[in-house]
Amino acid sequence: MYKKVTFLVTLIGVMGLLLFTFYEGHTVSASDKTLTTNLSIKVTSSGDPIQNGAFLAGNYQTAYEAIMSGKFSSQVTNSSAWRESQNTEHVIVVAGLTVGEGNKHTDSEAQTIISTLFSTNFTLLQSINETNNGTDIMSFNPPSNFVRFQAPNGGNVTTDLKGRASAKVNTGLTAIVDGSSKGIIKLITVTPDMGEVKVDTNSLGISLSFASGNSKSSQPRTVELNQELHYTLKVSKKMLNPTTPTKIDLRPDANIVIDETSLPNTVTSLIPPIINPGVTFDPLASPEQLSKIADTIGSVLISWQINMYELTIPPTDSDVSIDIKAHLSPVVYVNNVSIQQGTSTNTTKMNVPIKAFNSPDNNFGMTANVISQTTGTQITSSAPKVNTTGINFVEVDANKNKMVRDAVYILGKNVGGKKYLYDSQGKWSEIQDLSTVSPTSYTLLRGGNQYVFGDDDVSPIELNNTRFNYDYERDTKINQSLIKLFGLGEGKDYFLYQVAAPTNYSVDKTPIDFSIFSENVVSPNGSQLTKTSMKTASNQSFKLNGLIPDYGAGTNEYNILAVTPQKEVHFSALKSIIFPLLLFILGIVVIGGILVRLV
Repeated sequence: MYKKVTFLVTLIGVMGLLLFTFYEGHTVSASDKTLTTNLSIKVTSSGDPIQNGAFLAGNYQTAYEAIMSGKFSSQVTNSSAWRESQNTEHVIVVAGLTVGEGNKHTDSEAQTIISTLFSTNFTLLQSINETNNGTDIMSFNPPSNFVRFQAPNGGNVTTDLKGRASAKVNTGLTAIVDGSSKGIIKLITVTPDMGEVKVDTNSLGISLSFASGNSKSSQPRTVELNQELHYTLKVSKKMLNPTTPTKIDLRPDANIVIDETSLPNTVTSLIPPIINPGVTFDPLASPEQLSKIADTIGSVLISWQINMYELTIPPTDSDVSIDIKAHLSPVVYVNNVSIQQGTSTNTTKMNVPIKAFNSPDNNFGMTANVISQTTGTQITSSAPKVNTTGINFVEVDANKNKMVRDAVYILGKNVGGKKYLYDSQGKWSEIQDLSTVSPTSYTLLRGGNQYVFGDDDVSPIELNNTRFNYDYERDTKINQSLIKLFGLGEGKDYFLYQVAAPTNYSVDKTPIDFSIFSENVVSPNGSQLTKTSMKTASNQSFKLNGLIPDYGAGTNEYNILAVTPQKEVHFSALKSIIFPLLLFILGIVVIGGILVRLV
């Protein structure tokens, strides 16, 4: 009976979904935006399917009609977003076009204004669209999996192996958005009976990719801090004008710094005069407290694009290729910026550091934007993402499986058959023979510290005072056995070389190899997780893990750094958990049997 009822309920649900999906609607208007339909897309790059790509759909029919007609409600023109953006009273200039009451626009002009506002003034666009909270932004999901999404900042859901995804969207003018770059890649008019929409990210007339390597991979490239990143920006001649210059702007995420472009560039700050990061604080607090507040604000700004690099392409009727050299900086600064104190109208001038380590899982990208010469719309291309990560170590006597301290190491790596050591100037120096190394010439790694490579920032490992058995003296001592490294690139070529041993131990001259990795994985429930060498240790001690104050299974794990070369301790679930548990159960069974016989 239960199975019959379940089948009947399922059948009714499926029929309802099909009827809802294929319902025939009527002409779209802002007053009838509640009409929804199933929109399917297939996303490719030069014809190859983009797998595990995050894409969004934003309905902008209301904004489109308002901009076309030049009619805006008083709620829009009196909004803070409009007042802060207007050039003169009730008038706003966007991409050289005037937006305001009575200013009518063509279809292509309206689309240009919407595309430009999406990337330059999203708050204003949402206000004009009368969706200030972003509820009209929907995420595309693998087919038949519909989930509502609240803001255009990427998502956990992805395209399938064929690059296909679906979303339940409102009909009308809709922006298909790259969830990684937060840029519009196509504007379409959605109708109830619309078929699959094909989107090729490399057919837009502009592409931004790495100069070498696989640029189509959905996995971010894991790089060292300060490592040179070489991009190529290709612009089709259909995007250019043979008689007038074409302007292109590059907008990297906060910690990507552009060092050089093959065409001259002009840098403009995108930081508004006043920033409200939602942090309430006392402006008369101590310098130490204000420094922590600045770090907190920096961890918010790390997801921002803080600078725009504008390039001008001379008149041409040919395709253009532009070389871009950049690096992922450990820290960038926003100096003398006015910070609004939470809900208060008061502001405080602060210097804010944006530190890559404050968001170790963050992926950094860059967008290139150009106004199409043929359609007048703004076209956006996004570069593949980059990130960085590291590794954690605990110094251990591997024979006794106990923590030790006071060992000193140098970081090295093997490249093309050559050995390099990280020197005291923050650079990689080639070394011919490790046995001749003078330790004072290199960055020395000591227990108790966290090292951010590419930066002089060496800070003590923070104590976890939220732990239920927190003990300041004991935890401080344990931390002296820990070393945390951050800012390394993916690979199996790194090693540590010991230059000083703990008391009563001999220096071990055998290089200790280790690997760095960062990859996106899909969890059983379909969400996307980041697995890194900081979160997952391949060589750990189950016995010692419980003693480490900030240890977290799957979130912050430590590899054994053996000061004794005789053996290494590998965590074995069979030996450490399952086998003892079986013995415990067997003991209970035996004791139970004896008790039964006695009774």
